[in-house]
Amino acid sequence: MDKTEIQATILFFAKARELVGCKECKLSIQKKLSSADLFDKIVHAFELESIRNQIILAVNDEFVVPNSILILSENDKIAVIPPLSGGLFNKQIKL
Repeated sequence: MDKTEIQATILFFAKARELVGCKECKLSIQKKLSSADLFDKIVHAFELESIRNQIILAVNDEFVVPNSILILSENDKIAVIPPLSGGLFNKQIKL
């Protein structure tokens, strides 16, 4: 690990935990990166392609804003959160 990387704890919930097979894992990751790059790194590192369009990320209990630049610190906690009940992200509302 070089000086531009940190060790983060990746926390998995619900379907993500089932797919990965553990509650949490460590991951070496760039200190500064885009939210899209963080998302891609986690999806690929933990083979979460099957739920890619259903998950959101949170860093230290704050949801990651799309199209943002993140500056991470050693031992940050990154949560991988899929919908806890069906349809959370694809729900259609009829007016």
